[in-house]
Amino acid sequence: MTGPRRFQWQIGGWFGGLLGGSAWLIPTAAILAFNGQPTIALVPFGCCLLMNIVGCVLWYRRDRVLPFSALIGILTLFSITTPLAWFAVSLNATPESVVSLNWPHSGIINTMVALICPAIMAWFCMLEYSHDGTSNQAGQECGEPSDATERRSRAV
Repeated sequence: MTGPRRFQWQIGGWFGGLLGGSAWLIPTAAILAFNGQPTIALVPFGCCLLMNIVGCVLWYRRDRVLPFSALIGILTLFSITTPLAWFAVSLNATPESVVSLNWPHSGIINTMVALICPAIMAWFCMLEYSHDGTSNQAGQECGEPSDATERRSRAV
């Protein structure tokens, strides 16, 4: 399905973001399991699996789902699963595992983990809804072209 504004389905962008955002979870789970913490390792592994399954389902249904809606949906999932995995490891990993993971201990990093996906979502919303000539103006339905867009299309 083609999006009405800026964001469109692109295989490289979709799977690059999906795999890039979840890639850190697999080595984290492996190191935890190797260090004798298989129960805690299930959290990052499960989060990674969930994110990638949902991402693949959204990609498979891209003929029925608007690209921006799917992007916000997957980022919402990332906003939940990334801090869940991060704080589960931070609070429950043994000191040996923390050293093996080279896990940072900083309030600012914890804050970044909690806020990065919501910040990206806000930025993407600004990009999507401020797109040239198709922003939702007073009295205008979402996706309905603005007067400027209509004038440009008549001029062509």
